[in-house]
Amino acid sequence: MELRDLRCFLAVAEERHFGRAAARLYLSQPMVSKAVRRLEQQLGTRLVDRSSLPVALTPLGEVFRGRLDESLRVLDDACAEVRRRATWDAGQVRVGYTSGLGPSLVSAAISALHIRHPALRVQWTSEPTARQVADVREGVLDAGLGWLPDLGSGFESARVGTFAFVALFPQEHPFAERRSVDLTELVGCGEPIVVWPRQPHPRLYARVSEALRRSGATDIVEAYGSVDDVIARVVDRQGIGLSPRGWARQRPVRGVVQVPLTGAPDVAVTAFWRADTDHEGVDVLVELLREVAADSDLADQL
Repeated sequence: MELRDLRCFLAVAEERHFGRAAARLYLSQPMVSKAVRRLEQQLGTRLVDRSSLPVALTPLGEVFRGRLDESLRVLDDACAEVRRRATWDAGQVRVGYTSGLGPSLVSAAISALHIRHPALRVQWTSEPTARQVADVREGVLDAGLGWLPDLGSGFESARVGTFAFVALFPQEHPFAERRSVDLTELVGCGEPIVVWPRQPHPRLYARVSEALRRSGATDIVEAYGSVDDVIARVVDRQGIGLSPRGWARQRPVRGVVQVPLTGAPDVAVTAFWRADTDHEGVDVLVELLREVAADSDLADQL
């Protein structure tokens, strides 16, 4: 079934005249007549009643026209969208992201953008989530990508994935050979639990420290500076470390074992942007981030 034959039938259905349909399509009338007849032969039924002028559609012709009109509209829209995205100059989309997402989600998104949207230029900037929110609000960034953003009014957001935690043990620790450890088991060890600094991710710190306290933890140690200090304290046998998996995987250290943590709070990876933005590239980027984050291999890295 040829697309041109379908368009010929639709033109006849709308014009109710083979000659006018042919003129509209810049074809000869015999070509249009043959196209409609081919369709009728393929479908095994008459679509057009040619016994009068203007011509009329048969009942089945009316049914076919209704479905065909809708289908061709979808097809035309899809073709127009592809052509537009292949040739557009969307300008530059400025996107912030939390550093722990860089090696996994952001790297995968960059690779996908080169393949699927080569004309869309994205400037990526690594910033804490709170700083991203301020920069998006002020128009310094077009969108942000982080953990638990405190957005308030004037923003829109989309959850693009979730990330996991790991417990950090000295390699001789009894739990170091475990495939996973539950949060309650971690607390039950009775050792100090070293977590990343409150700043620059205070909401993430509050979410996890509250979960630890609810599980019975009484000795929560806040590291200084960065996750590097968490790891250093584990190496120095000052306690068990706790870290987002993306951060920890950037910093493998001999003698420190990363064990997946279960029972920890669910923390979303969220894309956000100003509600009044009209930057088309933001919509395209958010859609792509969702698809990339849903990849099973990538989900194991967040």
